[in-house]
Amino acid sequence: MKIFSTEQIKAWDRYTIAHTPIGTIDLMERAAKAFINQLLHLYPQERFLVFCGSGNNGGDGLAIARLLRQQNNQVEVWLLKDKSLSADAQLNYDRLIATGCPIKTITVDKVIDESEWLRINAQSFVLIDALLGTGLNRNTEGPYAEFIHRINATQKKIVSVDIPSGLFSDQAAKEGQVIIRATETITFQIPKRSFFYTTNHRYLGNWYVVNIDLCDTYENQTTTSIHFTQWKQIQDIYKPRSPFAHKGDFGKALLIAGSYGMMGAAVMAAKACLRSGVGLLKAYTPSCGLEILQTTVPEAMVLTDPSEKEFSTVPDISSYQAIGVGPGWHESDQAHQFLKDIFNASNVPMVIDAGALNVLSKDSGLLKNIPKGSILTPHKKEFDRLAGEELSQQQQEEKAIAWAKQYELQFILKGKYSAVVLSDGTIHYNSTGNAGMAKGGSGDCLTGILLALLAQGYSSQQAAILGTFLHGCAGDHAATIHSQEAMLPSDLIECIGAFFKKVV
Repeated sequence: MKIFSTEQIKAWDRYTIAHTPIGTIDLMERAAKAFINQLLHLYPQERFLVFCGSGNNGGDGLAIARLLRQQNNQVEVWLLKDKSLSADAQLNYDRLIATGCPIKTITVDKVIDESEWLRINAQSFVLIDALLGTGLNRNTEGPYAEFIHRINATQKKIVSVDIPSGLFSDQAAKEGQVIIRATETITFQIPKRSFFYTTNHRYLGNWYVVNIDLCDTYENQTTTSIHFTQWKQIQDIYKPRSPFAHKGDFGKALLIAGSYGMMGAAVMAAKACLRSGVGLLKAYTPSCGLEILQTTVPEAMVLTDPSEKEFSTVPDISSYQAIGVGPGWHESDQAHQFLKDIFNASNVPMVIDAGALNVLSKDSGLLKNIPKGSILTPHKKEFDRLAGEELSQQQQEEKAIAWAKQYELQFILKGKYSAVVLSDGTIHYNSTGNAGMAKGGSGDCLTGILLALLAQGYSSQQAAILGTFLHGCAGDHAATIHSQEAMLPSDLIECIGAFFKKVV
């Protein structure tokens, strides 16, 4: 799914109006109908209080109030009027007046009687936020800021129309911004980029996308660097197996993982790799890991380093289609030299995670030595160490884009909506996964999955998108079986097959 900027969404509205038999007021009506269908699914037997502003988001709110009232729902409206209503908002205001709906109009110079706020707090309402929309381009202040503070203070359920008032569509919230703290956000046509930032979750709550049938032609012909990965794209990437295939068709992978006391990471990465379809897997490990891997992962062949507890000597890596490095590594000067030697010894794409990322952060100049097409999978703290400073999520994405393009790498910035940053400068936010995956070992599973996909011949860009989605999908399936609290990364591995059964 393409994610458009605020200006592109406005252009999409204009294109739809210009190329289909629909006017602006009709498009607003369509949006209001889609909104209340979702709203009444969430809150079927409630009384609603709609807060409307003077612009088109307020016009949406006025239309929503009218449609709710026409369906015999109890509705009140508070209209904050700091200027003349937009043309469509005015038309919807006139239509609402005709229904006899109670409307309280508040001008900027009018102080609301405290008893009115007390009444709201005392009575049962679901509040609908239609004060400010996606066109906002400066921090909220004045009467709107006061209104937002008072609405938030009610501690009632709040449903925002398209976007919480005060939140920008394309940016993460910053300290000091005054923003509605919605329980739910019902947005039109596509999610906005700001929905994928961790700091914005406290304002968005659970969010839902409702279709308002904007013109497909505009979407198809308009380019964007921001995407939201869903099943359709995954089905386009996935390569079905030929019934005449043999193991050589699915690649040969080398996993360099483990150290004394950290062999579990190597075990999980190896199992995830095998579950993800690789033809042949060799695991290279310190000598202490031989019996552990041979016992727990009999499907993998095991090679051992001369050193007992960590890596010292790069093996022959000339015959592999992909290499995974990092799970279960200790950080040391020896590991630093070993990583440099690996980069110099091979030009096949690598998956670089965990301990290898931490070693890399000690010498970020090694980025230029990483084989082109490799995939790096840092979580926030690992990326900050790599960058040498603490960055916001948006700054991390910008830095990852610059590095991805400069060094021809792919980055997976792990999180709720993991950002897959590709070497072409695009970002693909992932739509699968859950908080039950926030346990040590989940990242090792991702390394194994990515390694398997690279070995099978997926491009590194395809592998990064597909592997992240697969990883989250397996985690979602594991959560349905064990719960988010009780699920383990090893459960995730056992659920990889559920993804392949669904994607075929």
